[in-house]
Amino acid sequence: MRLVNLGCLTLMLGPFIFGLAFFELSLLRIFSRELYSMTYPSVMGTVTTQGMETLSYAYEIDGRAYQGDNYRYTVKNESDFKAWSGPEFRAGSPVRVYYRRGAPWESVVVPGVQGRTLLLLLGFTPVNLAIFWGLYLMLDSSRKSRLGVRAFERNGRVHVRLSDRTPLRVGFECSLPAAILLAMSVGMVMGMDAPLTAIVLAGAFAVAAGVGGAMWWRSRLGTGDYDLMLDEQARSLSLPPMHGRTQRRELEWDAIQEVILDKETRSNKGGFSEYYRCMLRLRGGSRAELVAEWKGDQDRAANLVNWLQARMGRDESTLLAPPAPAPKKKKARS
Repeated sequence: MRLVNLGCLTLMLGPFIFGLAFFELSLLRIFSRELYSMTYPSVMGTVTTQGMETLSYAYEIDGRAYQGDNYRYTVKNESDFKAWSGPEFRAGSPVRVYYRRGAPWESVVVPGVQGRTLLLLLGFTPVNLAIFWGLYLMLDSSRKSRLGVRAFERNGRVHVRLSDRTPLRVGFECSLPAAILLAMSVGMVMGMDAPLTAIVLAGAFAVAAGVGGAMWWRSRLGTGDYDLMLDEQARSLSLPPMHGRTQRRELEWDAIQEVILDKETRSNKGGFSEYYRCMLRLRGGSRAELVAEWKGDQDRAANLVNWLQARMGRDESTLLAPPAPAPKKKKARS
């Protein structure tokens, strides 16, 4: 994605993104105050006003009189109006007031974490994270390619990981829809003021879905199914079951005529996209085997081609385009 397009998209989505972020910060602030209110001391006060949407009370601490109108820290709603409309909250009735240490003018009638706050956090936090994750991926796609080939040794073979999906990313992709779906389900079935236990369980299931997805993908990567494998002693390589291959294909180095960098242009939603591909051209007229491809990332594909050629002792003159230069190392100051 070009930086110009990225800038235009950011300007269009900016107000929406920052609006959601501000709402999320407000929820986190309410949540922190609700947690802290569980430590508040209490004192008996007196209801001064009982209205349809207003509840006021007076209380005294160390000989000083205070006024309060917080029933609880969440935004006042219909359930609150029903709660204080009974005879126990008539003007002149006693009421227990919980006040903040060091700031006795700040008080509530119902302390503790409320289900409504957790339900909103469960529903909106994944949306915000998804937006910022998307922006990160767009920025990541616009920066310079990662030049290094991710190679490591296992069981006497050299592995090259060809999948960019990490366990963290898969875990996030699993927990995101789970959190939104569970929040909507609990809200529709039990209402916004659902029991706290139900909401905590829903959040735990969303986290479990993310952890389970991450562990599953980690185990999949551990099988090597997404790795290119080289056996330098046997002078052979093994292509993963990707790009049209249903199973691994074993190739002797002598059967590979050359490693090439290929470019393919594909139509995509009225436009065209360029894919750069690392391919193996085989002897005997067999079709070329695709090793890996990246959309618009010539440098990364070229570096994999160069790396394979160097490992196999091949000439690099067959490259269709030169790779990106390696970053310069900073000289240590003497």
